[in-house]
Amino acid sequence: MSQHPRERRPPISRREFLRRAGAAGAALPSLAAILAACAEDEPTVGGPTGATGATEGGATGGLQLARPDNPVTLPITDANPPIADGLSPEAGPLRIFGYNDYIWKKVRNQFAAAYGVDVEYTVFDTPEEMVAKLQSGGSEFDLIVSVTLENVGKLAFGELIQPLNKSYLPNFSNVWAVFQDPFYDQGAQYTVPYTVYTTGIGYRNDLVTDDVAAMPNPYDILWDARYAADGVHLLNGARDTLSAALLRMDEDVNTDDPAVLDHAKQMLLEGVDTMNWKFDHVDYNELGTFAIHQTWSGQVVYYQYYLPEGLPIESFSYVWPPKASGGANGIITNDMFAVPKGAQNPVLAHAMIDWLSDPANALLNYSYEGFQPPIQGVTPDSILADGLVPENLANVLIDEADFALGVQQLELAPETNQLWQQIYQEVTGGA
Repeated sequence: MSQHPRERRPPISRREFLRRAGAAGAALPSLAAILAACAEDEPTVGGPTGATGATEGGATGGLQLARPDNPVTLPITDANPPIADGLSPEAGPLRIFGYNDYIWKKVRNQFAAAYGVDVEYTVFDTPEEMVAKLQSGGSEFDLIVSVTLENVGKLAFGELIQPLNKSYLPNFSNVWAVFQDPFYDQGAQYTVPYTVYTTGIGYRNDLVTDDVAAMPNPYDILWDARYAADGVHLLNGARDTLSAALLRMDEDVNTDDPAVLDHAKQMLLEGVDTMNWKFDHVDYNELGTFAIHQTWSGQVVYYQYYLPEGLPIESFSYVWPPKASGGANGIITNDMFAVPKGAQNPVLAHAMIDWLSDPANALLNYSYEGFQPPIQGVTPDSILADGLVPENLANVLIDEADFALGVQQLELAPETNQLWQQIYQEVTGGA
């Protein structure tokens, strides 16, 4: 197999916390618990009229559920302002709280040398752990790597993260335009995007005889009993597992409709019986044991470094259905940086965000991480030219325009999230 810095990486992946949470049937701490520390009548400095009152989908306590057709300006309160302009970087150490190994150590060391500080990296494994830590002692950390669309609203409305000061982020101008004013954080007041990825179908083209990209509905391949004996895997975690069925049904991947969710459950239960699915998200560690895997585009980038002897990378293909001939729906999303409220080194935290928003640093980090940065200058063409992704897997790479083609997994109201988790348990038994 090819040599790669990730070779000695522990088996817990950078997004393990989401999958472990799904496997345990657990949800994020309740909205009430997150918002309990917020005063009901705190005045807002930023945000539209009603930003702390209007809700969607039954949420309470002032949380708004952001949607592309219902963008949200996260409130900035007197009790949680951004840091002042013109401050010097602190002496450190910069304390990062993140997914396992989600910023390459080489990049962290370069930042440390440039700023003359130490960088400490602490791993969290579950969203409960991350949120609970922020609730009990968020000031112990300076930077979160990373926050997802599924919890950014809770963290901001709960004042567990602080607004950013863009004067410390000159490289924010390098961020794709779609994230300069995102619907989930209008004005990008609290977040800066870190990575982008799609959720699609990876498969062995030497075992699968169908042209998956040419199928009217590529998701049908996940239920095709002809390949059950060769191994068909679904991503574990309530959002990804249920989304496989919802996408096959051409339904909303953020639905709160009990009838639609019940239909998805029945479809998944039928698949459990006929396909003997394995539910996991470590496909790059299982190459040679499956024919088809619902997976993330960033995971597929790792394949080239984990190939068993005798299995060439050319044996793998990836399909993201919105760009296949049938034009079916598909998931595309992003992870984000955020700074905890009360961080002791917020200027350094801003500096690290800005460091990774520089095209050269972002590309270096991508050469290890595999999940693409949404930074101008780091393009599919440049990535291919640098040999970071094999030509036969070029369609794992994302262009900014792709966000108009896909859908994103968004924050759910607490009661809806509970229903999703319940169905996941019934389907998988907590896989």
